[in-house]
Amino acid sequence: MIKLISIVLPVYNGEEFLEESLDSILNQTYQNWELLVLDDCSTDRTPEIVKQYVERDSRVFYYRNEKNLRLPRNLNKGFSLAKGQYLTWTSDDNKFRPQALEKMAQVLDLDRTKGLVYASYQIIDEKGNDIQVIHADERGKDHIVGSNVVGACFMYTREAYEKVGEYDADLMLVEDFDYWQRMFLAVDAMALPEILYDYRWHSSSLTSTKREEQFGKLQEKMLLKNVPGFGRLNIEQQYYYYSLLYRSREKQGG
Repeated sequence: MIKLISIVLPVYNGEEFLEESLDSILNQTYQNWELLVLDDCSTDRTPEIVKQYVERDSRVFYYRNEKNLRLPRNLNKGFSLAKGQYLTWTSDDNKFRPQALEKMAQVLDLDRTKGLVYASYQIIDEKGNDIQVIHADERGKDHIVGSNVVGACFMYTREAYEKVGEYDADLMLVEDFDYWQRMFLAVDAMALPEILYDYRWHSSSLTSTKREEQFGKLQEKMLLKNVPGFGRLNIEQQYYYYSLLYRSREKQGG
């Protein structure tokens, strides 16, 4: 049976690149998907753009929040509405490559012991120029204790979602890293070396506007919260964990 893939797309004032992101989903080689766009009170042309896609394709659904939920709660709302057996999410300024859904679903189809798959991705600038490739590597899976090895391109099963639960709204800015640490503690994951995604780095992106001190506090909180679940750390894991913990405290001026 061909699985339904639910794609959640949280957006706030994403008009600049939103059509590229939406087109990348419509152009997938894997066609059994639903797209849930969660508009977090945008004041730009975002609603108008999305509604054009809703009219064009019955697989696209638009939800507008009555009040601004911010990213973790907006994601949680999206996944509570999702019907797919496989789940993923993307951003309004990023793009799936054409075979992304097909390749990741294939991994989960072929190996039912895997609850999560994540792939390599290309970082691009505002104009779409290549900057750097972030490689997904099976050998680096142990680094999750102190490094977000999952990154921007991923898919997981409904069973994994039900085990891990929701994104932590109290960890805004590091909610994704926290989620992947919890995911690794709950299910087996696989790294896919193929580049399947374009991640856009630009001046207004959430990642580049994080407040350093607050980010450091939240990252430290996350690291201390999740590390007991990993048990006794080997030498390599200790290096990644304590290096990130030190950098988190540096950001706080400690």
